Amino acid sequence: MESVVKSADRVVAVLSALAEMPVGLTFTDLLVKLELPRSSLHALLQTLIRANLVVYEPETKLYHYGPKLWELSMAYYHRIHLVPIAWPYLQAIRDRMNQTVQMAILEGREILYVAKIESTRPLQLVSHVGSRLPAYATGLGKALLASLSSVKIKELWQHFEFYRYTPHTIDSYEGLLSELMRTRERGYAIDEGEYSPDVRCVAYPILGYENVGVAAISVTMSADQFNHAVEIEMAELLQKAARHISVRVGSTNPDAWKTSGSDGVPVRATLL
Repeated sequence: MESVVKSADRVVAVLSALAEMPVGLTFTDLLVKLELPRSSLHALLQTLIRANLVVYEPETKLYHYGPKLWELSMAYYHRIHLVPIAWPYLQAIRDRMNQTVQMAILEGREILYVAKIESTRPLQLVSHVGSRLPAYATGLGKALLASLSSVKIKELWQHFEFYRYTPHTIDSYEGLLSELMRTRERGYAIDEGEYSPDVRCVAYPILGYENVGVAAISVTMSADQFNHAVEIEMAELLQKAARHISVRVGSTNPDAWKTSGSDGVPVRATLL
């Protein structure tokens, strides 16, 4: 028989009870419904309130779902809907450029690849659907990081120990800040052989509900095929596709990420 973590099991029980009663439940309602010790339920509710998973209204003495659950549910929504929505656009870019097209989401300091359409040209890549790479060393990662506020960037990277995969890899917090600023000013991200020395990549973020960064898409090619004219063409195709996808998943301003480096701007990447 599988072991159960009692506290986690109780969290699920509380949230499930609240889900059954959208108007909310009082402390007494929850006591009766869940049959938990009074002190345990009180401590559990206080923990959930601090995590914004539950809110308490003193006027009505009712407990409700908190805003964090909405954020988590939207993250789940984007994960299951993004790939089928984006796929036709990714396919069109691959057909136009005959280069590998990929999509990834941000998970902490890493990107997780969720879609990939191969070109007919042989190109050995370490990435595949389900794989993870460090965000600071990839075009997709830098596109997603560019959609984060400076507060979030500082939280994630200020004390991070950067590893140099190639001579071109960003190797400091200050270097990352400078690169993200250039990315926003340029209007797209570039990977100049920062993880794999013979690979080049152009990437663009996708924004969703409340103009939150939810994913990024990219075109990848070998270094010997890459030049400025190709870079511009790739960037234009990605920008057009990303704007369409962003609108379809709830963004009202697909280019809001270009001003996300200032504190207080409500753009953040979804951490799934």
